Amino acid sequence: MTGQKPRITADRLAELSERVQTRRGWITDVVWSPNGRSLAVASAEGIAFFEADTLRPLAALHGHEGPVKNLAVDANGARLVSAGADTTVRLWNLRAGGACTILRGHRDSVEAVAFSPDGTCIASASTDRSVRVWDAQNGAPLSVLEGHSAEIAALTYGAGGRLASGGWDRSVVIWDAHGQMLFRLEHADWVRHLTSSADRTLLASSSRDQTVCLWDWDSGQECLRLTAHAGGADAAAFSPDGLLLATSGRDLTVKLWSLPDGVLRHTLTGFLKPVMALAFSPDGTRLATGSGDNRVQVWGVGQWDSSQ
Repeated sequence: MTGQKPRITADRLAELSERVQTRRGWITDVVWSPNGRSLAVASAEGIAFFEADTLRPLAALHGHEGPVKNLAVDANGARLVSAGADTTVRLWNLRAGGACTILRGHRDSVEAVAFSPDGTCIASASTDRSVRVWDAQNGAPLSVLEGHSAEIAALTYGAGGRLASGGWDRSVVIWDAHGQMLFRLEHADWVRHLTSSADRTLLASSSRDQTVCLWDWDSGQECLRLTAHAGGADAAAFSPDGLLLATSGRDLTVKLWSLPDGVLRHTLTGFLKPVMALAFSPDGTRLATGSGDNRVQVWGVGQWDSSQ
């Protein structure tokens, strides 16, 4: 179809190539808008927005007194939540000029944030070893979850209000909607990143033990373990259709695996420092990467011009 961007699929991964890039201070997270038109980028410099096809700068949000560690956007793109090394969580109203509500309660750096699937709650994880849950409308504190024995580095929501957290104690904890611990899942080293599949059935954990593990949200059972990256795995992202998993690590590569078989299909190289952020576009046609060499890159297949 004229003007249609080809999807990233297992049989087209060899065509995956860099389309555009921009530079910004040490990248910690990259998040697509729900309509796929823009990217929000977290870095040591704060939060910036870019037009997705060209990475032309659009806007910036200022307020954190230190590096921004993680971002999440709600399902309709109206709100953005950010995690700061300054111990705060900030809830931004993007349709009101970036008006900000500051959520205070953590005693140390906030490493990860997430919106619940229904958009009613925000969860945050900190190096103070706690997970906090907040009302997404007014920022009121709802609960504090404590069960980790070391710093918490990662967080993501599943279905039905379930929440997963992971950190330096080498474990992933799955909590129910009431904050009760359901499962404790183990890695051989600290857990750096967590992400959920679009249908909220699979949880992926990336660890310094070099593996990326896929777990069943409902049972806590391990579904697949990939020995992914020498030196440790840093991040993972599911494609929207759940048929691909992108991973990154200390070997300075991004790898793409087919699911559910876990076969390595393609490897992206040329990064100068580890890729800390991975995100597929909502339509599955592009993959965004953010790395310690200060680069945000967008990868795709085929041609994007409307004359195709």
